[in-house]
Amino acid sequence: MTLSRPERRDLLLTRPQLQGREPEPRAQLDSLAAIERVVIDATIALLAPGQKFALLWSLQVGERTVAGIQIKERNGTVTNLMPPTEVLEYLTDHKRMSYDPDAGAWLSAEIFIAGPTRYKTNYSTASVADWMPEVTADDLRAEFAAFPRPDTEIPDWARTQLDWADRRTG
Repeated sequence: MTLSRPERRDLLLTRPQLQGREPEPRAQLDSLAAIERVVIDATIALLAPGQKFALLWSLQVGERTVAGIQIKERNGTVTNLMPPTEVLEYLTDHKRMSYDPDAGAWLSAEIFIAGPTRYKTNYSTASVADWMPEVTADDLRAEFAAFPRPDTEIPDWARTQLDWADRRTG
């Protein structure tokens, strides 16, 4: 199945045309739903005919943000792309806006996209997928300083990593 994408914008082709010009200001969105809509539409815009599924992932811990898009082809092969800068910026806005002092902020996000209205989101405040880049103790310290949470909401793996790092330097 090919994703339908009304008013498709091919971001990969339009980027070189923008070189040397000042980028237009990014719209400030006021809801999590609006941010998700823009992020999903921008990801779908990267798909070519025959590409049926995309996984947009992001790891945001402390000052560190890494993300990628994995696109599954009809023949089962996977293509990896870098998300556009605006997608990363909107995901950072999403994290900031969804912060809850009683639970913290999300550390990792996975958005499974099969169409403009067919997607599933997973924002985790407690886990990071094994295949995502490693999270360091410094990343965790910066995260919990920027987005404090109760001790009971610090994941066991993060607490162990911080304790281990403190004993090593200690």
